[in-house]
Amino acid sequence: MKKGVLFQLFLLMFLVIVSVFIYFKYFYENKGNKEVINKRNQTQIIDENLIENLKYFSVDDTGNIYEIVAKKGIIDRTNHDIILMENVEAMIELKSTEKVFIKSNNAKYNSKSYDTIFNGEVTVQFNEHSLRSDFLDLSFENNLVSIYDNVLYFSNISTLKADRAEIDILKKKTKIFMNDSKNKILIKSISNNGNN
Repeated sequence: MKKGVLFQLFLLMFLVIVSVFIYFKYFYENKGNKEVINKRNQTQIIDENLIENLKYFSVDDTGNIYEIVAKKGIIDRTNHDIILMENVEAMIELKSTEKVFIKSNNAKYNSKSYDTIFNGEVTVQFNEHSLRSDFLDLSFENNLVSIYDNVLYFSNISTLKADRAEIDILKKKTKIFMNDSKNKILIKSISNNGNN
């Protein structure tokens, strides 16, 4: 066989092998369930929309830290930035501030803006303070935490019941109020001997 023909056959086989490799690497899609395990944070993608043991971590330009962990999450089919989470725990550490811990049954998390709506037995813990409510909206875009529906606040010296509380993250100012201005916020002080 001539060297030219042999070279052309070799070149043709090489192109076929490279083409098959490129097809399987970049274009072939397995239609069955996908199972991907990210060893770094043990996130498991069971199918295209269900994620188990997920964890997101972010640090902004000013050094504020936000971490959210959930047992399970489902990616919204209409907006892939939205993840509906179950059994959620979050930690916020604002620069030069104590850590704030949030737990809830469910959360709606935006992976682009980090804004999160927590709902279902929401608890917030920071220092000796704790809050419970039905909902908590955390908006990094607006630098605002809104806690609403059955808001209960507990500290070493008092308890408080209100409809809503809003915390400005940057100014660290809190506003507590009732939805109907005719209703009053209920505050009980706790004495040292345990009597109200």
